Amino acid sequence: MTRFPKVRQHQMGALTLIAVAALTLAACGTTSSGQHSTSTSATGTVAPSSDATALPGYLATPQSWAIFIEFARSGDHISGTMQTAYLSSDGSQVQTGNGSIDGTISGSAVTINDEDGLFSTDGGSLSGTLQGSNLVLSFPQQDGQLAPVLFNPSNVAGYNNAVTALQNEANQTAAAQQAAAAAAAAQAQKQQAIANEQAVIDQDAQNVGSDISSVQSDISTLQGDESTLTGDVASEKSDVQTTQQDANTVAQDISSNDDEACGDAQDVGGDAQDVGGDFSDLQGDESSSNSDLASLKGDLATLQSDWSSYQAAQTALPTYVSSSAVTSAQEQVAVTQATQAESQFSADEAQATSEGRALEAQANQIAASAMATANRGTQGGC
Repeated sequence: MTRFPKVRQHQMGALTLIAVAALTLAACGTTSSGQHSTSTSATGTVAPSSDATALPGYLATPQSWAIFIEFARSGDHISGTMQTAYLSSDGSQVQTGNGSIDGTISGSAVTINDEDGLFSTDGGSLSGTLQGSNLVLSFPQQDGQLAPVLFNPSNVAGYNNAVTALQNEANQTAAAQQAAAAAAAAQAQKQQAIANEQAVIDQDAQNVGSDISSVQSDISTLQGDESTLTGDVASEKSDVQTTQQDANTVAQDISSNDDEACGDAQDVGGDAQDVGGDFSDLQGDESSSNSDLASLKGDLATLQSDWSSYQAAQTALPTYVSSSAVTSAQEQVAVTQATQAESQFSADEAQATSEGRALEAQANQIAASAMATANRGTQGGC
């Protein structure tokens, strides 16, 4: 395809005759008696001058181009104008160019000088021939070769029609590009929405996984608390046994007329106080354990809430599987274990409290009985 160096400069980039684009144009004509200008219409076509029909004109319409030449001849000398319209590189606009030309005709040979640098950057010229009623000109291409372009006899109206055809093509291309851009934007929006949904699923899955770990840790802590309470009760039982043994010593003191019965009875009272201390320790550990139980309940509630969110997000995008996916079975196991741990701890705590309180009362009763025995068995009492 033919390439116009100067036109490429006006376009701010390389264009060939098959390049795609859009503009309006300004045009002028020349008569044998002098020059005059024609106006440019809003659509980029050339309004004919009053004597346009009298001007010899040639029109070429290679792909994506319209080139119109008007000139007057005086002897072997010619002068006139050249109009060009072409599609821009993206095909969505019509761009135009125009300038003055002069040259010579010798027989059928034609030479046109590019006065305004319309098709050349260095004031070059076009050479061609008149072939019957047609004109063939050789245009330089980017690779330096010449390409013949056929011009048929025409007028301003013919050129305007050619420009209108280019404009229609540009409008269709622009509409197609806008539709493609809208479709691409919609697709990008859809993909972004999917990516956002996937991110929500990933985050929800991670939250559930973290919640399960927290619940399991709480269960372990609560089981440790149960062992502590069991240990507190065991210590209290041991001290009750000590209390009973010391009370037995008081009875032995009385039967052997030992004057240490009162002192031993006071030791029994001390033992009972130790049992009371054990029960206080038990109550303190229960308070700490209840805090751990509250943590388990809170973490379990969070797990169930996050699981609901995760299920809802996964239902909205069922084909996506997160790398942190948690199964329903895993969630259910954690919920069941937590529920069982709550129930077991509550039962164990109640039993420990009841048993510890009974042991404290038993120790106090033993101490009181031992002191009463000492008072009765010694002269003057304790």
